[in-house]
Amino acid sequence: MSPSCLALLLSLASACTLPGSPVTLRVALPPQPDLCVQYQDHAPLCISRLVGVLAQPGRARR
Repeated sequence: MSPSCLALLLSLASACTLPGSPVTLRVALPPQPDLCVQYQDHAPLCISRLVGVLAQPGRARR
């Protein structure tokens, strides 16, 4: 599937589970857009949270 087709499908759905996979993708549309990936029953990993952690001043880079 092409990336543009996948982006269109994700923008039309708020969440989808990949066939045969324990991964769920969740898309939040504006005004607070976000993309979250969740594996089975684990907590979701969201782009906004990742950016917030990386943008903290004084955070040591490894």
